[in-house]
Amino acid sequence: MSGEARIFEIGKNRIEALSDGIFAIVMTLLILEIHVPNLPPTAPNVEVTPVLVALWPKFVSYLVTFISLGFFWVGHHIMYHAILRADRTLLWLNIFFFMFVSLLPFSTSVLNAFPRAFIAPFFFGINLAIVGWLLFFQWIYVNSQPDMLAAFISAEYRSTVKFRMLMVPVVTTLTVVICFWSVGISLAIYLLLLPLYILPERLEGAKSHGFKAAS
Repeated sequence: MSGEARIFEIGKNRIEALSDGIFAIVMTLLILEIHVPNLPPTAPNVEVTPVLVALWPKFVSYLVTFISLGFFWVGHHIMYHAILRADRTLLWLNIFFFMFVSLLPFSTSVLNAFPRAFIAPFFFGINLAIVGWLLFFQWIYVNSQPDMLAAFISAEYRSTVKFRMLMVPVVTTLTVVICFWSVGISLAIYLLLLPLYILPERLEGAKSHGFKAAS
């Protein structure tokens, strides 16, 4: 039975390579949502400046989505540093994770097109939350399969990564609910989430073992 199960194993490097490729494409697609103003090349500064300033909501959504994707990519990288191998369940969790990551440029476009309709930030928030939950569920699943984790992974490392992966989807899910009451407040919360994404992780328990060995 164990030999049969190993047929469905795959090296984690394949998943990491796919992750890098998808994130690179998706993060690049985001900027295509922001178009150069349709003005003649001879337009003076007094015409170009206000048109550029009017694009600020799109730049804000670009910033929020790009930083969010950066957090998910870093989280995925940290997680797979600790993972030894992948089975079929983990592969499919990744496939669904990448599917919703790839949807983010579209949900960002919807947010830009209909900023006053509550369905736009709701759709955007649901997309972010699902990506976060799928990343979290990957870590939960791997922790239920001890032989899938490297030997240097401590209980402290597991709990720290679990907490880190849980923060963003929980806050994003709560923000989605706020969309029904205030679109403006929900958009402000998405923006205020950015410091939460870029706070440094505290993974000292693994740093002295796994990260040193990997460097």
